[in-house]
Amino acid sequence: MFPRLIFVLICWLVSVSTTPMIIYNNARFDPTNVYFLLSIFFPITTQDNCIYQCYANSSCITGTFFSFNQTCILFSANIQQGQLSLMTTNSLTSVFSFPNKTIPFGKLIKCFLLIRTR
Repeated sequence: MFPRLIFVLICWLVSVSTTPMIIYNNARFDPTNVYFLLSIFFPITTQDNCIYQCYANSSCITGTFFSFNQTCILFSANIQQGQLSLMTTNSLTSVFSFPNKTIPFGKLIKCFLLIRTR
């Protein structure tokens, strides 16, 4: 029982650690290399869902959410590896970036699955 409690505590500590995120409203991200494109999701109805898709993908660092056509585009590039363009205020477009992303979401899920099998 005690080792399992320690294991649960370690997994909990991993899950509560935060990953900094920067959001640029009314902006669009264009990477310098097309190979930075990871995936395009449609329809994604909210910015939060788009952010989750990026956070859950261990290779994703930057994403763009287009609210008007409900599209989420994920990139494996930092903001410095592309161009950030300003959009009109009614475009409802945002760019978000995880500059210090270190804990892939998949590892967290595996940790909790191990708890359930013990």
